[in-house]
Amino acid sequence: MSRKLSEEELKLMVESGYSSKAIKLYVDNVNVGKLENPTVVTTFLGSCGDLIKLYLKINEKNIIDDAKFYYLGCPGSASSASAMTTLLKGNPVDKAKKMTGDDILTELGGLPKSKLDCTTLSIKTLRKAIAEYEKLKGRLEI
Repeated sequence: MSRKLSEEELKLMVESGYSSKAIKLYVDNVNVGKLENPTVVTTFLGSCGDLIKLYLKINEKNIIDDAKFYYLGCPGSASSASAMTTLLKGNPVDKAKKMTGDDILTELGGLPKSKLDCTTLSIKTLRKAIAEYEKLKGRLEI
C-alpha cells in the first residue's frame, strides 16, 4: 500500500535533500507491516521521539528470512527502516550485527543532514532486536 505525495510534498522532500530512492521507499511503504510468527519483535523510541517496531523472522541457521517494521515518525525514519530491513533479508545475524548507519545511508543514496539520526534510530532498534534474539536463543539452547 503506497501513499500519494502531492507535487508540493515531493518538491519539499527533494529540496530538503532526500534521495529519489529514499522518497520511493517512503512512498511505497517498503517492508512496512507486521510479520506473522516473528522470531523476535522489539520497539525502540529514539531521542527525537520517533519510534520503530521491528519484526524479524530468523531461521535455525541464523539467517534473517524476513524483516518488517511499523513506525511513528518522519519520512527519514521510514525510509531508513525500509532500507535497513531490505539489507537484512537473506543475511546472517552476524552480518546484521555489523550493519552501520553508513550502510543504510549508502543504500538510501542520501538523506538531509538533519535526518542522519534516523539511520541511528534504525541501527539502535536492530541492535536491541538482535540482543533480545540472542538472549531468547540462549534460553532455548539450555
